[in-house]
Amino acid sequence: MQTHSRATTAVGHTLGTIAQAALVVAIVAALALAAATVTGKAPVGAGSAFAGKTQTSWISLAQTSGAAAAQLSLGSVVAFDAGYPTTVKNPRIEVLCYQAGALVYGEAGGVNDTFRLGGGGSIWLTNGGAADCTANLYYFGQHAGKQTYNKLASTEFSAN
Repeated sequence: MQTHSRATTAVGHTLGTIAQAALVVAIVAALALAAATVTGKAPVGAGSAFAGKTQTSWISLAQTSGAAAAQLSLGSVVAFDAGYPTTVKNPRIEVLCYQAGALVYGEAGGVNDTFRLGGGGSIWLTNGGAADCTANLYYFGQHAGKQTYNKLASTEFSAN
């Protein structure tokens, strides 16, 4: 009878030790995650686990040629300031302008490019008038062997 009690005690002790070890590992992992969240850096050896962390993307009108942003018009040259995650390769900007809901001008380029509103030839350039525009910060990716369009941020402005 005493042998059975010692075996039961030994098994119980072993299971208790394993449970304590698992608890210690969980606490260490939680502390590492908390530190990574606060500092924005992954713990050593855990880079891939933090590869999907988000960073804020943004775009804003940076400059115009000879006009204040409130006075943009057909033919104005505009540029944009943008911020995006360092993991984004080849970010781009597209400028789309609409009159009465119809696309009258569209152009895409790199984040450091300038854009002449209306371009060298567009419906807007032909018709004139005011337009409501959107600048989208985006990049192309791949998913299941197909190209994807991934919009990061956008800003809106009007041009007379």
